[in-house]
Amino acid sequence: MKKRVLIVDDNSTNLYMLETLLKGHGIEVTSAENGKDALDKARLNPPDL
Repeated sequence: MKKRVLIVDDNSTNLYMLETLLKGHGIEVTSAENGKDALDKARLNPPDL
């Protein structure tokens, strides 16, 4: 079972780099650029971390 991670950052470059790194290690990544978006996404698909 893949682990799910939610990352939140308002810098799109940081999001891209972290998403790429984590996906390369087989981790399912959901990203958000702000707190409201992060909470909405976490409610729909709760992350492991």
